Amino acid sequence: MDRQHKSEMVRVLGARLKDQSFDGKSVLLFGHCNATEEMADHLLTNGVAPAAILDNNIAKQGLAYRGIRVASPGSLSDYDAQNSIILIANRFFSEMVAQCRRLGYNGEVVQVVGYNSFAEYSLADETITLKIERMKRGAHTLKRIHEQYPTQHLIICPNNALGDVYWAMSFLPAYLEKNHIGNVAIVVVGDACRQVAEMFGIGHIATLESKEMDEFVQAVVFTREDASTIAQHDRPYTNNTIKWVDKHFLSFVDCYRYAVYGLAKDTQPTLPHRFTEFVPCVDMPKGKTIILSPYAKSVVELPTEFWETLVMEYSAKGYSLYTNIVADEQPISGTVPLRLPICQMVPAVEYAGTFIGIRSGLCDVLNTANCRKTVVFPDCYYSTTPHKVADFFALPGWEII
Repeated sequence: MDRQHKSEMVRVLGARLKDQSFDGKSVLLFGHCNATEEMADHLLTNGVAPAAILDNNIAKQGLAYRGIRVASPGSLSDYDAQNSIILIANRFFSEMVAQCRRLGYNGEVVQVVGYNSFAEYSLADETITLKIERMKRGAHTLKRIHEQYPTQHLIICPNNALGDVYWAMSFLPAYLEKNHIGNVAIVVVGDACRQVAEMFGIGHIATLESKEMDEFVQAVVFTREDASTIAQHDRPYTNNTIKWVDKHFLSFVDCYRYAVYGLAKDTQPTLPHRFTEFVPCVDMPKGKTIILSPYAKSVVELPTEFWETLVMEYSAKGYSLYTNIVADEQPISGTVPLRLPICQMVPAVEYAGTFIGIRSGLCDVLNTANCRKTVVFPDCYYSTTPHKVADFFALPGWEII
């Protein structure tokens, strides 16, 4: 969950906690994912213990997070609608609400995070009016970008996700060659994603905020903008790749190779080649430093104790340890905080000698780094699929925990 969405979650839950909306009620969370776990953490910290996490994925049912069991949505019949509340932090809010209603649940369902405007399928006049207003704002952004890049084909990366942008850029040259596309401009969310695109030598890049991007993509879709490609494998308005992956296996990398760009199986990715020089700290020994990366947006996080144990073990072996952090993230106890731009991360880990990180987009960015690289996978399933995260997000050549 990115900072913007987490801030929205804290605001929505804070208002509910303040007016005591959860008192005396069974609090149910729908959809087991990273966002749901962060929501559970926030509730537990504020004295509210969720009764269950509902999830349609059979492989996840029976598991637990911090003592909160993962159950089938069918278990809604165990709860009195008047004395329970369902909280959802998921892009598929509307589908989840519809499922709850089909199951006979008529209690309160709250959208804790509004991920995108396409999640609203209501035909109510108010919803239609809001969609039109958003589309108009998006059309204004589209016009502005066309004025800036009048002859370029737009490659749109709609998620603030480093790994998605990395692989979208990796296979972009082959896609452009296949479709006889010459001049392009990349549209991304946020400065970090811009830096990822720049690693591949992209010169024309437009950077938008998340909400602005969502409205922009809505305009691109509604106006049937021809000179554009939405390079994303998992958004409901792009394609149904995730539904296919629910029944068949396809790796994260191959989602971009096959599903997004329609390339041949033997198509090789282009390697990033533009990095910014890394100037090490005075007390960072070359080849004897470990950079830890314990935070991720798209997979469930690991207990802090796991990382603290690593720190103790490697400190005893004489290593210097740093924690890669951004914004308000906290370094693991016993390590030095390290704040670096994305464009310096490859030379930084090569200087350090060792990188150990939870599976995140940063791992994709470091995929070609020449150092010892270890990826840590939580033992869980990807999205709605029966596939383990370790299989879907596999990184050949990396050591695995």
